[in-house]
Amino acid sequence: MDKLPEDKLNELRDAFALFDKEGKGVLKASEIGDLARAMGTDCTIADANKITGAKEDPNKTVKFDEFVPMMLDLQKIVNPIKKADFIEGFKCVMDNMNTGLVEMVMIKQVLMKLGEKCDEESVMLALKGMEDDKGMVKYEDVITKVLEGNYC
Repeated sequence: MDKLPEDKLNELRDAFALFDKEGKGVLKASEIGDLARAMGTDCTIADANKITGAKEDPNKTVKFDEFVPMMLDLQKIVNPIKKADFIEGFKCVMDNMNTGLVEMVMIKQVLMKLGEKCDEESVMLALKGMEDDKGMVKYEDVITKVLEGNYC
């Protein structure tokens, strides 16, 4: 623990204390996944249960000094967003003919209203040059651009 900057250690201590509702200085290992996600990690409950040992012993408790290295491991987990999952979603919802295309108006609405909301100007700038002469866009190109963070 002494390798962590004091402010990071204090942040972990404060989060631990918030979840320690009884003030006993311990958390159930099964609660650490919720705490980790509340602190912005990308871990799943399964990831957390594996690292904390909650999978093997559902009644296991964890002290703060045990929690810190667990949390550091949980912060390293990256669950990649799979492009194929988004493509499948578009196929199921907006591309019944399986053309790989969707109306520009629909893509624009999705980018402006779902997730990180973007203004129309930013969306149009991001989609510039993607629309064909029929008002259609290859949604795979849009997905690639969004996943790369090249919009808004």
